[in-house]
Amino acid sequence: MTPWKQELERKLAEPGVPAALPFTALARAAYIARGEPIPDPTLHAWIADAIARRRLEPVIRGLYLNRFTSPEGRLADSVPYLRRDAIVSLHTVLDEAGMYNNPPSGVTAIVPLDPGPTRPRTGRIDTKQGPVFVRSMPRRLLEAGEPDDRIDHVRSVAHPHATPEKALLDWLYLAMSPRSTLAPPAPHDVDIDALDRRRLNRLAKQMGLVDSLHRWLTGDLLTRQPTR
Repeated sequence: MTPWKQELERKLAEPGVPAALPFTALARAAYIARGEPIPDPTLHAWIADAIARRRLEPVIRGLYLNRFTSPEGRLADSVPYLRRDAIVSLHTVLDEAGMYNNPPSGVTAIVPLDPGPTRPRTGRIDTKQGPVFVRSMPRRLLEAGEPDDRIDHVRSVAHPHATPEKALLDWLYLAMSPRSTLAPPAPHDVDIDALDRRRLNRLAKQMGLVDSLHRWLTGDLLTRQPTR
């Protein structure tokens, strides 16, 4: 392997390097490693080799998961590049926290819905690493509560990531929405005892979901077959 490739791969393994990388970021890193511009065919050849060695994993055209870094890039890490302002939540967060007993397929994220005629793009995104399901909810609810209550700053994640308590409440809100086909989670599928009940109650109050949360906890909130 040529020296610039060795230096490039060393840099991609450094702490703090993004877990998902667009082509432009790889080109910039390669330029720094070599000290001069690298022709696109040469860079594409290195990318193809890195993919073959499973050190990069393609997501969509021009976007790759960084498997040089530790922890290795995962599909959820690509969400900010797929939809601006998206926050990973719902099934994905509960499952990654070990609090969900029905492992989901793909990744679920939420984008903010602002007043006005412009609507964010939602729905299923098919990637080479699996599906990403994007839903929307009003920004005032998505950003309700104190940042430390709604955003997970504790676990090592490389993307905007809801706390398990916020993820559950986001799910309940969407399940209650007449515009959504999403069903609430079955209570036995969620490890309720592992949730921070004080945080859960604070967020429920901020989101106006105290009654919905109570109904879900007592089994009074009807469940349907979960859908995306």
